[in-house]
Amino acid sequence: MRFVALLIVSGLIFTVAARAEPTSEADLLRHIEILASDAFEGRKPGTAGENKTVNYIASQWSAAGLQAAGEQGSWYTPVALAERTPESYRIFVIDNNRGNTVRLPQDEIILRGRDASFRQLNMPLVLAGYADGGSGGADVPVAGKLVFLPRNPPEDETGLPDYRDRKLQLIRNGAVGVITIIEDEGLWPRYFRAFQRGATALADPENHAGLEGAISYDQFRKLLRPSGRDAERLLLESGGFAAIALGMTADAVVETSVRDYVSHNVIGKIPGSDPQSGALLFLGHWDHFGICRSEDPDDPERDRICNGAVDNASGISLLIETARRLVADRPERDIYFLATTAEEKGLLGARAFVQAPPVALDNFVAVFNADTVALSDKRKQIAVVGLGETILDGDIEIVAAQEGREIDRSGKADAYLRRQDGYVFLERDIPAYMITSAFADEDRLTAFINGPYHDVSDEVNDSLLLAGAAADADFHVALGRYFGSTATYPGKATSGGADN
Repeated sequence: MRFVALLIVSGLIFTVAARAEPTSEADLLRHIEILASDAFEGRKPGTAGENKTVNYIASQWSAAGLQAAGEQGSWYTPVALAERTPESYRIFVIDNNRGNTVRLPQDEIILRGRDASFRQLNMPLVLAGYADGGSGGADVPVAGKLVFLPRNPPEDETGLPDYRDRKLQLIRNGAVGVITIIEDEGLWPRYFRAFQRGATALADPENHAGLEGAISYDQFRKLLRPSGRDAERLLLESGGFAAIALGMTADAVVETSVRDYVSHNVIGKIPGSDPQSGALLFLGHWDHFGICRSEDPDDPERDRICNGAVDNASGISLLIETARRLVADRPERDIYFLATTAEEKGLLGARAFVQAPPVALDNFVAVFNADTVALSDKRKQIAVVGLGETILDGDIEIVAAQEGREIDRSGKADAYLRRQDGYVFLERDIPAYMITSAFADEDRLTAFINGPYHDVSDEVNDSLLLAGAAADADFHVALGRYFGSTATYPGKATSGGADN
């Protein structure tokens, strides 16, 4: 049975549906215990653990009454991925003026190819900045050239693209390769090790250069020294130019291990009575790191599975229970539920979704991401990651008042804005938030990040806190009711960045 109440906020009266069935900790725990069990092997994309995970999510949404909204009427949409790991590489740089050749040391540069084998001679070297092409008379085209790109745009300049966007721009402008300059020498060993382990990306070849890599700032500075160029000054001024020639060419031979495989997003929806009024999206990532430790002959019982109980079996459990409660509401707007793959690889499932959504992106009036929610036993305060980024802040405050929740205004949770699936939608001008009590509990969040996060110890145990997560699930139900109705949210979608 549904009950109706009146909510008065700032002199406005809203009709809201009172909860008939609050979410309990036990509701969430039963899903987490299954998704984070050893039987699911850490939910790594492309494994048997993925098959169990996506089937479980689809079966739960089906039982709740959702309709399949994936490819060809199924619950699933394939996401083509490619894992690339460096095997061997050599690169020689030739100074065009002096004619001397230098082989770059393999501990100061690391390279991999888009394809298994890359061989190219006489590649002109350029340094890319972050300005638009044509901003200065000295700018040169990058087509057919090997490009060095600073990892970060200048901090004191606004309106510049971020690193990822600038790299994609260079690739689409024809750069044969992009080598990232790691300006912070203290971070070089970390980048080098990460590059050695390989990287997974969407398989779409147009988003990858034929050659990609990273170089230490010290080695880049040494490369420029004979020409008299000041590497530090150039990087500081990189917001003022698009690309400049370095007067050098390079020969490179690179062998790369390339593994192509297919993972899946899971998509369901609650059909609205008036789909023309727009759509709402709830999402969370299902993936984790799988069997993340090697066998130890001296300790055969050693735990090897990164189960990902908090990150992010907890978020998926919230989505399952939210869907279960919203089905009976018969919303006006379609409400979509999305469980993404490969978030841990760089928000890849979410990126695949926005490239080929089930409806045009500009249909979505709001997006809510659920990630890492099982960290707090406090039911009052919530962090709103994305606050201040869109026009919906006032509406979020209305729902918070309706639910008796207090918004954390410290802004500390904003550090995670770009690290969660919702950011992919913000990039397309779709209002997106991640709202949770877990990120308002700074002490426990910090303890988790410095401890079990991405480790075998993120599993179902006594440290799992679900009181806040249960309250967060109820808050997401309230969000669904508020934004699913034109009576409470009459606004239309505001996206200006959709490709569809």
